[in-house]
Amino acid sequence: MGKQGQIKVTKENLLQWIKNYRWMVETIEEARQPVAKMDNNSYIGAKIAMYGIEATLPKASGGISDPVFTEVQRRVYALNYRIKEYEQKIAEIQKRIPSVEGDREVEVLHRLLDGDSMRAIGKHMGLSSTTIFRVRNNILSQMMR
Repeated sequence: MGKQGQIKVTKENLLQWIKNYRWMVETIEEARQPVAKMDNNSYIGAKIAMYGIEATLPKASGGISDPVFTEVQRRVYALNYRIKEYEQKIAEIQKRIPSVEGDREVEVLHRLLDGDSMRAIGKHMGLSSTTIFRVRNNILSQMMR
């Protein structure tokens, strides 16, 4: 990440983002779940013991004693900046998908975005690993235009 949250787009970065695409999308989906739970008030407020020995114990001052709420907050804050970064990287790839031309290139790109390995793609398409690497390099060149 550079100045003002801008991401630098290089061939190397694009390649890495394509490799990481699937898990970045999954991480964003996962991260949005606790945020939604917090927004509908289900984790807002501390639980206060009303009966038993807990009710006679002093209450903690200044903090929220609900461990689930605390955990949700930790996840939200820990993930927040990373999620924004992932969203930028994913958007950058998505913006460049239409610039990829050629049946082979489009097929290889979508399989890479789905998380398939180079070997699996080559096997599926009946192409050598050398050809797949060449196709991948074409994809990167087209996306950098």
